[in-house]
Amino acid sequence: MAIALGVAWSPVAAALPDLGHLVDFIELPGWAVDEPHGPPVRRKVLHNLDKDFSLAKASVIDATWVARANAQITATNSPWLSVHLGFSTEDVRFDAHMLPEGPVLSQDMLFDRFVHNIREVRRHIAQPLLLENLDYCPEGAYEHICDPAFISAVVEATDTELLLDLAHLRVTASWFGRDPMEMLLELPLRRVFELHISSPLPLGTHDPRLDDAHEPLTDDDITFLRAVLDHTRPAALVLEYRRDPQVLRAQLLQLARVLGRAWRGVGC
Repeated sequence: MAIALGVAWSPVAAALPDLGHLVDFIELPGWAVDEPHGPPVRRKVLHNLDKDFSLAKASVIDATWVARANAQITATNSPWLSVHLGFSTEDVRFDAHMLPEGPVLSQDMLFDRFVHNIREVRRHIAQPLLLENLDYCPEGAYEHICDPAFISAVVEATDTELLLDLAHLRVTASWFGRDPMEMLLELPLRRVFELHISSPLPLGTHDPRLDDAHEPLTDDDITFLRAVLDHTRPAALVLEYRRDPQVLRAQLLQLARVLGRAWRGVGC
């Protein structure tokens, strides 16, 4: 089966007149559902409902959240829903990345809260649920949750699929002092349903730790993608880049070539 190619929604993507011929779908967050999405695209996929949202918060999946999620799934006709597998505190605030607005919970409590809330999502939403691995940042909102063992335990306990973000994996590996391929092999790869790809950047000239900068793809990113594809069978690949439209277009064509596709798009 061909891997569907998607792009993270942005005004830059919407500015491409041939977007509908470049991708099979756009992936957009809940807060962008009502915005103009540019040229017609075959399918829309919903990725996250809210910015400042944490699965660590007790009873975060309430009737209001469920109603909004189902309404937005209906509005987009999204075939699946993906959410971040985070965070380490009950309350968070987004400012370039998530910042904690409270104490870090223990790993055991996080596991119990995550499993309970994810099961609640699955109980109330018919579409498949994907959980996305995150990129470690040191301020406190990402403790425990980026560990492959924790990710695997939650995904298996909730019988969900994995949205594997390649840049997030590389960022986390750089902060943990580990090899990203070794970390990859510790994840439940049979559950990888979707990939995200973008290019991270080093924090500084002499600092090898990476930041999730969503830069244009490099040869290293493509090499890592090919290695990941050797170990997984994803249904979809999404490019996360939101700056120059022509750079975006060139990257989408490059990814189409990596996937071995004569480009006109195939159904997702």
